[in-house]
Amino acid sequence: MLVILYLGLCLLCGYWGRNTFAGPVGFFLLSLMLTPFVGLLILIFAHKKDATHSQDT
Repeated sequence: MLVILYLGLCLLCGYWGRNTFAGPVGFFLLSLMLTPFVGLLILIFAHKKDATHSQDT
């Protein structure tokens, strides 16, 4: 039961980190290796990717 909770928190951390420098897989692996709590702390201080989409109209 605890393993499922741990993996669920790691997946959630990866989902929240989808627009950051490491991406969802990076934050999932980071929280899996360290802990989801540490992954979320890093996520709080992580910078988001620049959304510079040039639209030609």
